[in-house]
Amino acid sequence: MSGRKTLLPELLPTPRSPGAETPRARVAARARAMLERLSGLKTAAGAAVLAVHCGYGVVDPVPPPPAHCTANGDPFTGITAENIVVTVDGSIPDATIKLWNYGVVGYQVGGVRVTAGGTLVRVDDLSSTGSGGGTDIVITIVPDGSGTPIDFEVDLSCGGATSTEHYRATATGGGDYTVVDLG
Repeated sequence: MSGRKTLLPELLPTPRSPGAETPRARVAARARAMLERLSGLKTAAGAAVLAVHCGYGVVDPVPPPPAHCTANGDPFTGITAENIVVTVDGSIPDATIKLWNYGVVGYQVGGVRVTAGGTLVRVDDLSSTGSGGGTDIVITIVPDGSGTPIDFEVDLSCGGATSTEHYRATATGGGDYTVVDLG
């Protein structure tokens, strides 16, 4: 056997067409025939059925939307509170607390009150509803410098349900806080 590679002759059938129509004309004729069969349907339904019969489909289907908080029996049990470590040069770092529930949307913040240990700076609702959406609420509090834990309340609502959630953030050093849900 020789190590030399060669091409073999390829025989293809002669193209045959049911007439002298171009491919574009054949597709247009098929679409007209399909529309005539679907003329009794509404326009949108006819176009949808036509698209299905022409072989077009969705390459990447849209993922399902995230669950809404009203789907839970008690919508406020799934929220997690944690600290985001933020470094501030030369001063006491802010307590930046994140309330989150990934994959669940629909929570509204009615208000935030700091009852001890600091001053509220801002509340940012970074929640998203698209693919991979969820609840993402960031609360920034400046500690008063006394070293006491920061107690704060968050008024949340979901549909018709409302709740005031109580939290305590205790500094553990280096800008880190341990956040506890007080119920």
